[in-house]
Amino acid sequence: MKNTRKPAHKLCTNCRKTGKAVIEVVKMVKGKAGIIDLTYHKVLFILEGGIELFCKDEPNYQAAKGKMLFLVAGSQCSYKSLKKSTVVFFRIQAPINLCRDLSLEDLYVKEKRKRKKVYKPEHNNFGELDMNLQVRQLVDNISQSLEHGLTCHYWLEIKVQEFFLLLRIYYSKERIYEFLYPILSNDIAFSEQIRLHWKKFQTAAELAAFLNLTIKKFTMQFTAVFGQTPYQWMLQERARIVLFEVKSTGKLFKEIAVENGFSSESSFTRFCRKEFNKTPTQIRLERLKLKD
Repeated sequence: MKNTRKPAHKLCTNCRKTGKAVIEVVKMVKGKAGIIDLTYHKVLFILEGGIELFCKDEPNYQAAKGKMLFLVAGSQCSYKSLKKSTVVFFRIQAPINLCRDLSLEDLYVKEKRKRKKVYKPEHNNFGELDMNLQVRQLVDNISQSLEHGLTCHYWLEIKVQEFFLLLRIYYSKERIYEFLYPILSNDIAFSEQIRLHWKKFQTAAELAAFLNLTIKKFTMQFTAVFGQTPYQWMLQERARIVLFEVKSTGKLFKEIAVENGFSSESSFTRFCRKEFNKTPTQIRLERLKLKD
């Protein structure tokens, strides 16, 4: 006899949270396209079908069934479903802990020391791995539970933690390092604050003030973690975002300008001329010609 009983604690406040769910199951028809909200880091699990991923400054990437992708907060990514697909999204809202005996900083320092050459990832905006049996079983269980109405926020957060523990147990440190590489540094708390908040500010001084640091201390710490000055890094990131949005979205140029802190559409056009030697219109027309 089929059990149709609903979870007993549906009235619990953890089941009635109205914000974006920690975990979502998205079923896609062939050709479905959209932009991935990366306010937080996300892990994508391709349970069925396959998607094509478009990220700033990256060649298009096709992720097939059985792949999992780690996407970095603040990145610009969109997708298109290549066939009928089922994708599970984990929204990483809490600090990532692999286990009590291995912090991400320790992983970064130890693996970096072991490697004879500097690691150069194939992708700058995401990491990718194949799901093993244990991870696949976990994600299938979550997907089925969500379909049956289990929406407890607390339970979903525990399942995200369980995923990272399975990662630590069943994957080598080398593979974990490569999967999470886009966010690894010797001061992850600092680098995470930068990735989450930098777009709110136009200058390094404003960002330093937000973090309650003097500009001198902020610049030293930033350069040690990112290998660039705050000015260089913020300019580079803003240029990447602008190029992605002009090429890969249908947004009006005025909208892109406002969202990225430009005082006017003309200042936005001047920025594009300086960074790309082309106007926004020229960049978008080139993209449309390539599609044709």
